[in-house]
Amino acid sequence: MTTSVSGTTSSTSTTTKTTASQNRNTFDSSALAQEGYNNKLAKADSLNVKVTKNEAKIAAYQNLQTLMAAVKSPLDTLRSAPGTAGKESDAFLNRSTYLTSSTSTSASSILSATAADGTEVGVHDIVVTQIAKVERLGGSSQSSRSSALSLAGTFTLGSKATADGLSSTVTPGATITITAGMSLDDIANTINAAKTSTGVSASVVKSSDNSYMIVLAGVETDRDITLATGSGDNILSKLGLIDDSGNKVAPLQKAQGAKLTVDSVAITGATNEIKGAIDGVTLSLYKADPLNTLSLEVDSDLKGIKTQITNFVTAYNSLRDFILVNQSTNSDGTAGTDAALFSDSLLREITTSLQSIMTTGVNGVSLATIGITLDLNNKLVVADTTLDTALSSSLSSVKSLFSYQMTSSSPDLELLTHGDGPTSANFDLKVTVDAVTGKVTGASVNGDESLFTFSDNTIKGVAGSIYDGLSLVYSGKTSQTVNVKISQGIADQLYQSIETASNTYNGQITTAVNDLKKDNSDLGARITTIGQNAAIYRDFLLDKYAKVEAKLAKAQSVLDLLKALNSAENKSS
Repeated sequence: MTTSVSGTTSSTSTTTKTTASQNRNTFDSSALAQEGYNNKLAKADSLNVKVTKNEAKIAAYQNLQTLMAAVKSPLDTLRSAPGTAGKESDAFLNRSTYLTSSTSTSASSILSATAADGTEVGVHDIVVTQIAKVERLGGSSQSSRSSALSLAGTFTLGSKATADGLSSTVTPGATITITAGMSLDDIANTINAAKTSTGVSASVVKSSDNSYMIVLAGVETDRDITLATGSGDNILSKLGLIDDSGNKVAPLQKAQGAKLTVDSVAITGATNEIKGAIDGVTLSLYKADPLNTLSLEVDSDLKGIKTQITNFVTAYNSLRDFILVNQSTNSDGTAGTDAALFSDSLLREITTSLQSIMTTGVNGVSLATIGITLDLNNKLVVADTTLDTALSSSLSSVKSLFSYQMTSSSPDLELLTHGDGPTSANFDLKVTVDAVTGKVTGASVNGDESLFTFSDNTIKGVAGSIYDGLSLVYSGKTSQTVNVKISQGIADQLYQSIETASNTYNGQITTAVNDLKKDNSDLGARITTIGQNAAIYRDFLLDKYAKVEAKLAKAQSVLDLLKALNSAENKSS
């Protein structure tokens, strides 16, 4: 019995010892605590995945915003926006000039022409009979340009209008002081230092191998040089600029104004830059050719318009490439690797809006009519020949297709802004005016006064009405009914649609990006909280398992003691 008990005890001890030894060797409180920490932290994994997806969407939205801005840029030049800024960027108002000569002489050697935006197109005949020139005076021969002339004294230089009276510039003149040590070059430099006051410049010309002369020239054309001796040496005489009688020597070149005819009308000018002979056109004259009739054609800048149209096509196709990437799928039907905006409702809304406008016709003209079609990927394709023909033979139709146009039966009523106003309208606006103040007191359509509001001379469409966004200005002093016709081209429609979506301040994309950033901020806070709680839990487990490990160590000590007692008992038996 004793042996049996002893055997059982020994067996049990051995079993217990093995378990304790395993606990001592394998019980790792740090590893167990880390495992618990990781399990708690795993709750943040799905949140981190969502943050990553949001960041990808933010980057995609911002890329979309940039691509849409690139489309909007050429559209802005094609939409004929109202106001000063709109007119300055309007491609349809840009003008080109074309010159042809009636002789073998190149027209460009006789004059050049530039036309301001909006200049009336047409053809004009020009004959240049005389160009404007400055007066030139040549001095007497001097043996050196760099040696001191030993002249000291003063003289007065200035300029005045010639007898033709074309020049109106006032140049009072100035006194020039010369010292004995000055050379011919020094005197020329001294004169040039005062040319703003005198209207006269100077240069030194080498007239032969050993001979130099000073040459005076007017700064402006059609003005005579004035000379007067002063104190000291008679410097002007010594330089050969006045004769023995004190009179100015005969000029090398007389000052004169420009003379030409434009459409058989005689034109004169004090300079070679002629403005006003043709409204909006500036002529720069280079030489006279009285027997040559130049033909000047002022026309719309068709090349510039085509450039903006093709720029629009290129930018739109880049946008389509982005859309196609974000609509792509893998072979298993899941979203493509780079399709961060796959099934995104905002991208779908933008795409639908733009494609709808692309297929819109305006006054019977569409993109296809002028040679721009859509391929299988809804990217734009340009038929150059068809587009060139449309621009050269039917520019008004091209402009109508692209631009916003308002025509008014009265010059007193003008478009101020239109926003998202009607794409098409034809209505009679009755405007009533206070006879004393001249301010607008009423605006109605077919007797309905609820469609427009007015303040001073500004008339605005009521929010929510069909005229919402329309703003007109009335400059008339009497009441009248004005017929208004409105046509919104596709460039303006696309511009407004893109502006609504991509405006960096309050556009739909900006709103979506801000929402995603806020979502990520909230998720970040939750992830931080999960991490903090997981760290607290890990510390709790470390403390807990440390206590367990201490108890196990104590139990092991008891077992070790029992083993020793058991072993001693067995030996004594």
